[in-house]
Formats: sequence, structure tokens, C-alpha cells
Amino acid sequence: MTHSPARIAAARRGVLAIFWIMGVYMATMVSRYPTITELLDVTTGELARLLLFGALGALCALLVTGWSVARFGTRALLWWWAFGHLVAFTLLGAATAWDSQTLFAAASFLVSFAFAFTNVSMNAEAAVVEREMGRAVMPQFHAAFSVGLAMGLALGAWVSHLGVAPVWHFAAVAVALTAARIAVLPSAVLDGGPQPDDARPGLGGPFAAARDEYRDRRVVLIGLIVFSASTIEGAAAQWASLAVVEGFDQPEAIGDLLYWLFVVAMVTVRWWGAPIIGRLGRVVALRVSAVLVTAGVAMFAFAPALWLVPAAMILWGLGAALGVPIGFSAASDDPRRAAARVAAVSSFSTVAGLVMPQVIGHLGDVVELRVALLVVVVGAVISFVLARAVRAEGPLFRSRRALAKRERAAAMADEAERDAAAIVIADGVEPVQALPEEGAPTRP
Repeated sequence: MTHSPARIAAARRGVLAIFWIMGVYMATMVSRYPTITELLDVTTGELARLLLFGALGALCALLVTGWSVARFGTRALLWWWAFGHLVAFTLLGAATAWDSQTLFAAASFLVSFAFAFTNVSMNAEAAVVEREMGRAVMPQFHAAFSVGLAMGLALGAWVSHLGVAPVWHFAAVAVALTAARIAVLPSAVLDGGPQPDDARPGLGGPFAAARDEYRDRRVVLIGLIVFSASTIEGAAAQWASLAVVEGFDQPEAIGDLLYWLFVVAMVTVRWWGAPIIGRLGRVVALRVSAVLVTAGVAMFAFAPALWLVPAAMILWGLGAALGVPIGFSAASDDPRRAAARVAAVSSFSTVAGLVMPQVIGHLGDVVELRVALLVVVVGAVISFVLARAVRAEGPLFRSRRALAKRERAAAMADEAERDAAAIVIADGVEPVQALPEEGAPTRP
């Protein structure tokens, strides 16, 4: 079906709005973690265990989202899971009001389950819009998500400053965002119908699609880079605000504003990510990012005063911006295997979401949470060491300088071998005596 330019432009605006809405949703929950910890009377380790149910919800959803999109279509999923998100988010707020850890765990599971279905569907529609426009606009949709994240954090800080309880905050945001999502849905979806022929391969999610790719060493190394990048970004989202509140005895609003600086720094670099990577190359960009993350997290962990934390969050955000995009871009280098490789790499991100919050949260029960976040530095080191795996071509773990030197040495060896062969040939040929001229005396 051919769509008019006006219809495609409307779809682009609609999908941008859905990405923005989901960013606000995520920021709303993250912005109230310090208050949630207090209301549920849990430690950081206990909060991590409760959030594990959210990660499990996302994992369970990923196993069926591909099949569901093919079976029911993106339009139906975006419609019904708008109300699913409304119910789940309202229950999340109610759990804090009723001081129910069990309800909070169940609501976290439902929130992440609903988010996963929406995430897959909106990315599918973003890909349709990109194909219709005929140019690369996918980064703009993810930038819209980050803008929503930043705005949601600012709203959360303001609401927290006013002393509004999470139950009312969450309920009001859920109702407003559900209404906005339903309003933009008709324009956002160009087709969105079911595709029964693709339903069977969708079962099993990224793990089923990536089964054969795990045998490829380069894919595994890229996956480890994405695992590290997801840890770097996710740790800031889940723990930075709470670490500020606990480490510097600050109100929740201050913690949210400092995490907001992280998001703004990350959005800025992602917006200019393409020219940055084009200028530096993937490997150098990844290594510079790792250095920035290390500097930022170390400053955050050991800052003697609060005034150093904004600079730490900015450095951390600048370094966290490009790891995931570079990893997924590298996984897509071979068009014939791009889908399976992206699925394989995304599964590493999913595992990071399951494991690393638990590691950091439980470490936070043993040492100060700011110090526990130094685990992120390990991820930065892994990313730095494995950076050469994201090159489009060339052997692993060899620098371009070493490769060029090796090529020059091989060329010189070939030239020397040709010269030696020429000498041998020349020595093996007997000289031919010239015939005497007519009338000249001959030697006896």
C-alpha cells in the first residue's frame, strides 16, 4: 500500500509521541525510588529483589512478543497494552500506599510485561515509517524516548518537592499518558495488521532467533559489550538518585535532578552520535566512552562534596550514550544475518537487566551504594578491552596499525622472495657465447 507524504508525516509524529510517552512512564517510576524504598521499608538489596520481578516480566514477554505481533498486529497490541499499562502502573502506586511488597513485585512484573509488548510494537512501527520515508530516522524515535525520560524526571522532582505521594503521582501520570496514547494511535500506525505467515517463527523471542549466532565469537564479544553498556546505563537509572539521597542526605528531588543531568548528557551525545562515530570510528568512540564512564563513576563514588556530583553525572552520561547503539550497529553489519545477530545481542542486554541490579543492590547492603556502583567501572573496562570486536572487518584483537605493519612485512617478504627467485633463475641459465663475425679468426 502506498501512503501519501502527509500520512507518513502524521505516522512519524504519532510514533514519536508513543516513544515520548514510554520515556515519561519509565522516568516516573525511577524518579520515586527513594520514596518507594522508604514507604516499603526495604534496603537497597531488598528493593533489587522486588525489581527482579520486573526484569522477569520483561523476559517472559520477550519470549512471545514476536509471535504476538505477527498473530495480532501492532495496532491491537498498542491499543490493549495501553490499558494494561494503566492498570499495572496504578497498582504500582497502590502498593506503596498499602505498604505491600507482594503487590509491588506483582505490579512491577505487569509494568515490565506491558512495556515489552509496547516496546516491540512501537519499534516495529518506527521501522515501517523509516522505510516509507526512505532515510535513517530511527535515532530520532529513541531520542524522543530520552526526551520523555528527561521530562518525566523533571516532573518527578517537582512532584516530590511538593510532597505528593507516589500513589497519586503514578495514577495521574498513568491516566494522562493512556489518554494521550489512545489519541495518537490512529495516526501512528500505518498498517499494524496481523501477519499470520510470520507467527510461528516469532515464538521464543530473541533467544530462539539467536540460537545459531551464539557460536560466533564476534557476536558473543559484541554481546558482552552490549551487556556492559546496558549495565552502565541501567545502573544510573535504577540507583544513581537513591545513592545521592543516601550518600549526601539530600531530598528525592535533588537526586532526580542530578540523574536528569545524566539523561541530558546522554541525549546530547546520541543526537550527534552519527557524526561522532563517523569521525572517530567505532573502536575509538567506544574506548573514549569507556574512559568517560570510568572517570564519571569514580568521581561519583568518591566525591567528598555534593558540588562534584553534577560533573560526575555529566561525564557518566556522556560515556553511557554510544555503547548500545554501537553494539547493535556492529551486530547489523551483515544484512543476511542482521536480524538473528541483533536478537543475540539484545539477549545479552536482557540478561544484564536481570543480573546486574541484583549485584549492585546487594552490594549496597554491604558498602555505601555510591561505592557499590563502582561495578559499572568493570563494565567500562570490558568494553574498552573488547572494543575491536565492533569493527566491520578484520581479525579480532589486532589494531589497524598492527595489521598495516603485518601487511607491509608480508609485502616486503614477497618482494624479497621474488628477487631471490629471479637470482636463482639467473644463476641457473648458462651464458650463450656470441657467434664470431664472418672473416674473423677463430680460436683454436
